[in-house]
Amino acid sequence: MEQSSVVFEYTFTAKFCIEHIVSFLRNADVEPRPIIEELLTQFESRVGQFPLGSQICPELVKIGCAKYREFNSAGGYRVLYSVEEHCITAHAILSQRQDIKQLLFKRLIQP
Repeated sequence: MEQSSVVFEYTFTAKFCIEHIVSFLRNADVEPRPIIEELLTQFESRVGQFPLGSQICPELVKIGCAKYREFNSAGGYRVLYSVEEHCITAHAILSQRQDIKQLLFKRLIQP
């Protein structure tokens, strides 16, 4: 699949995750823009060329969900995504140390 024929979509949850990362970085006195830009550039570049090249997320497989793949960035973040023909949908973006179950629970209880 050529990258030029691929469309990337970011869900509300993925955007929420980015806002959370930005807030965390600002609280640590780190400029978030270059980190987020590098993360998204790496993700779109690598996954755009090889959409099925990342492993299926092992944490989600344990709870019976094998639909989502996990891209790991050089900067210590991971993007959970799915592939549907020419559309790649980013569902969540987390620190590699962050617990997926905790994120899912937070998203369920927030208004």
